[in-house]
Amino acid sequence: MATVKRTAIAGGYFIELGSKDIEIYSIANDGSGNLKRVDDVEGTIRRLTEEAGLERDYNQSFRQHVARLIQHINNEENKNK
Repeated sequence: MATVKRTAIAGGYFIELGSKDIEIYSIANDGSGNLKRVDDVEGTIRRLTEEAGLERDYNQSFRQHVARLIQHINNEENKNK
């Protein structure tokens, strides 16, 4: 069975939620598209959540929160198209 990954691009970051890991990469500002892995996943997710105007629901796991954030970012992007 294929693994489904959820992804989003927001605030200069590429967020990837796989079956086991949450990975975040910063996107180079020079237009090259180079990615650099971010070590502070929780801090970055916290900042992106605040920027998106979402509230953290502590009844959800961190993975569920990241999935919700990715869904929110992608829905906002689709609205702006």
